[in-house]
Amino acid sequence: MFTGIDEVDWASLRHAYGSAADVPGLLRGLASADPVERETALDGMYGAVHHQGDVYASTLACVPFLLALVAGGQVADRAGIVELVVSIGTESESHSDGAEGGLRTRALADVRAGAEVFVRLAGDADPSVRRA
Repeated sequence: MFTGIDEVDWASLRHAYGSAADVPGLLRGLASADPVERETALDGMYGAVHHQGDVYASTLACVPFLLALVAGGQVADRAGIVELVVSIGTESESHSDGAEGGLRTRALADVRAGAEVFVRLAGDADPSVRRA
């Protein structure tokens, strides 16, 4: 689920608070067995990578990993991750103009590229995942 994560030059990417060097830790935290660590990681993703609905270069780099996290079915609290991905796509679709327009357009395309994951999630055994 994290194949290729260490090949991304996260330190050169940006999020709301500067360097995205902390993002691999947040992504790995989403897969933690510890519910507090998962919640902290999800809050961190919203706070930095998708801060107030914004999209950054680091957001684009996260989308494939977020989709892999929810697609596998082994991660707890997948509904929260699905909601994050949906928010990235929804915000990108509704605000695709301005200085961030290119990033938002790419983010929307990346989320849409995961359509097969969403189709599978629509039949997921977990009702909170289906709702998300």
